[in-house]
Amino acid sequence: MYTKPLLLSFAVAATLFSFVAKGADDLEALTGKWSVKKVNAQGQDFTQTIAIKKDKFIFQILGAENQVALHAEGDLKLDKLGPFNAAHFVNIRAGGSASDLQDVDDQYVSIYRLEGDTWTMASGFDKEREQQKPSLDVYRRLKTAMEPATLVIDEIEMADTPQSATWFLCLEAKVQGVSRTYHLEGKGYDKKQVTIPVGLELPQVQAGQTCTFKLQLDDVDEDVCTEEVDNRSKGEFTVSEKGTQTYKPEDNWRYTIRWHLK
Repeated sequence: MYTKPLLLSFAVAATLFSFVAKGADDLEALTGKWSVKKVNAQGQDFTQTIAIKKDKFIFQILGAENQVALHAEGDLKLDKLGPFNAAHFVNIRAGGSASDLQDVDDQYVSIYRLEGDTWTMASGFDKEREQQKPSLDVYRRLKTAMEPATLVIDEIEMADTPQSATWFLCLEAKVQGVSRTYHLEGKGYDKKQVTIPVGLELPQVQAGQTCTFKLQLDDVDEDVCTEEVDNRSKGEFTVSEKGTQTYKPEDNWRYTIRWHLK
């Protein structure tokens, strides 16, 4: 027969588990960027935005012409305060821009309600602050394009190569005018069926953009990244979260490029 304390402990554990599950669900649902338009005491319009990614947040206040007046970032934790959903903004760093941040010796707790693309928050009720009055803000999810990420060209698998002796490799990749080059000086290869780890990174790339590249092979290392190269292959691929594409520029040349976004 179960004792009352044991039943109570089971009930508490079940309740805590439901809180944790709810918080995890809300964090996933909050992923993205949210915005609310407001008016200050002087009658000036401004915008507040919050971007959520995993358990991190970026908060901004934007003035005229979307100029950043305040930038803050830190950790977001969700839990329950009695019957209410609570958002804890902690480990905060803030300043006039993302490059000028200082630690903030405070944390903020807001009561919230999440309904689809509407995030309602009651803020400023957790404690009195000289620079903040309590407010009820209704944020709307911004329907923006996917946030830029970093394109990583992971590796090149060389199935066949037109070079019969020891050969060297040079790869130049470009997305929207930003290019990066991979070449390891003195690193030669002397066989087919070789996989070359590249790890070439291009920043600020979105899924759906086109990556163009130039892959060059030569048996002389000093020539492989020049116009005097023996073999040159040009190609492109559409950037996706993770992808693989095979190319066959010549009868005796076949290779595969693998990439991902991070």
